[in-house]
Amino acid sequence: MYDDIITSFKSIFAILNLKLFDDELKNYVLYELELLFNVVASSLEKHKLPMPDGRLLSEIRNKLLREEFNYNIADPICQHSSAFPQLNKCQLNFIIVLLNRSLKKDKN
Repeated sequence: MYDDIITSFKSIFAILNLKLFDDELKNYVLYELELLFNVVASSLEKHKLPMPDGRLLSEIRNKLLREEFNYNIADPICQHSSAFPQLNKCQLNFIIVLLNRSLKKDKN
């Protein structure tokens, strides 16, 4: 992973003789590890490993937030359109009760 980060940075910044300080490299390795742990709903912290510095951590949080909101809005609309007509009378009544209660709360 160490070598991959250096190679990646060299190609991104187009600097063949790029040098990184050990602390910087350590932070980027920890950052990449934290991203991998996040994929499986874990973290370095849960495994009692050091965390990357705060700047990189905030970048991870922002990325996770962006991913959370990055979904196709048409999918839930399509699912609703196909599922709603299949509701039985009891399920429809339940939804109506919930909507009415929600609307009453919004008015107060």
